[in-house]
Amino acid sequence: MNTGRPASRDHQHTLRVHVRRLSARRHLVTVAGALDLHTAAHLADALRPLVLTGGHSVLVDLSGVGFLDSTGLTCLIAVYRTARGTGARLALIAPSERVRRMLALTGTDQVLHSYATVDSVPD
Repeated sequence: MNTGRPASRDHQHTLRVHVRRLSARRHLVTVAGALDLHTAAHLADALRPLVLTGGHSVLVDLSGVGFLDSTGLTCLIAVYRTARGTGARLALIAPSERVRRMLALTGTDQVLHSYATVDSVPD
């Protein structure tokens, strides 16, 4: 039976990352797709240079992330540790329900702080 869908499953392993400067010291990184073994490096590559500059706030909008596995979670934790070491700040914005559940299940929500909106993140 032909469903008209491509045989490849690559569409499941795509991650769109968009970086936007909100101010001189604040960036918004919008993420959409699956954050997993196949895509975590892409997000890390986008976030790493932003958190290497101390004093910056990096806000990561995860509202479009429908799936997060342990590799994606490890990516976020590693970036958080780098940010903490450089004096940058990492905050999660509007994580999807699936992402919130994974953060809570692993206790990561106690370390990676989440906010409902960009405007609700304190300066």
